[in-house]
Parts: sequence; C-alpha cells; structure tokens
Amino acid sequence: MSYSFNYDLGKLPKEFFRDVAKVVEKRQLHKKAGGLSKFLVEKFKVDETLGINSKDAISIVEDLAEVYTKNIIYAEDFKKAKSKILLLPHCCRKYIDFRCKAKFDPKYSSYSCAHCSKDCPANIATKLGESKGYRVFILAGGSCIRKILDKINCDAVLGIACPEELKLGVKFVESKNKIVKSVPLTKNGCLNTEFNIESLKKELV
Repeated sequence: MSYSFNYDLGKLPKEFFRDVAKVVEKRQLHKKAGGLSKFLVEKFKVDETLGINSKDAISIVEDLAEVYTKNIIYAEDFKKAKSKILLLPHCCRKYIDFRCKAKFDPKYSSYSCAHCSKDCPANIATKLGESKGYRVFILAGGSCIRKILDKINCDAVLGIACPEELKLGVKFVESKNKIVKSVPLTKNGCLNTEFNIESLKKELV
C-alpha cells in the first residue's frame, strides 16, 4: 500500500539526504529513528516544504532511514552477486497510455521497455540496468514481485519505489533469501513519478 499523501522530495535541499545517510551510517540509529526523524523534519522543515503534516513527514524520514540502512547492510554482498534484476515502477514511465510502446508480458505480469522515448525515466533506467548486466522489469504493481521471483533465478534485486513500498518489497525479497537494495522515488503519485538517476547509477554495481 502506498502513502495516502503525495510528496516531492526534490523540493528539499541536498543536505537533507546527506544528513539522513550520515546519521544512519555512522550512528546506526535507524532502530530509534523516531527522535532523529523528528529532528530532521524540524531542521529541514520537511512538513512545510512538502505541504504535508509533521506526522507524515516523520513517516517519510523513518522509511528513508530504513531504506538507506538496508542498502548499507547489503552493499558488499550486492557487489559480489552474479545474477541481478532491476525492478522499476510503471508510474515512472513518461507516458502510461498508448504512446508508451512497452510490451506487457503476462508470464511475469510486467512490461519490457521498447525504448520509445529518450527522456523517459523508465527507458533511461532500463538502459543503465541492461548495460550493467541486469534483467529489467517494469512492474504493473508490487504484487508482481512474487511472480517474477518465482520464475527468475537471481541472486540480488534492486528496486525503485516510494519508501513505504520499498520496505514491504525488501521484506519479501529477504524472505526469498535474496540480496536486496533500493532507490526511493523522490516524487510519488500515480504517474510521472521521479527518482534520482545519479542515485540509481551509484546502486547499479
């Protein structure tokens, strides 16, 4: 289940993300993120900047902290993994109507990018993933992960989604004894969602 509110983390300064990552990595306080999350929300005025209430802002920061923590935990094992897949959310496509030429594969309940729009985030991410040897799937929904992992033999999974969905996805992938890392959406919603390309490049090892 995704958040009941929309956000655009692109409105926040880069220092915010550095502070979250720094706290998680150096202090390893993600288990006690409540106080830290409140501090970061107040420091960067996350609720005011995103136009959401403080409770929702704290929820985002806590989820981001958990995502970054998992990435740190799995960093070394992920580098050593041989077979990897990249899971993209269909909402990051430039178009979600007939203009998108991605082909739907019922076997995996996912789309394969047709590279029809050069500036489409899904196209850019697919090319980056494939250039690194990843098999790429554009998910029609989070439930597709189960179907893909039941049919694909892989060692590691890299996924892009909103922090809340990433938490659920990570738990499921871990239950399948797979190595997992993720990249959070910087802007959520039902369409035209966004993620940081540089962050994706960093995780595509």
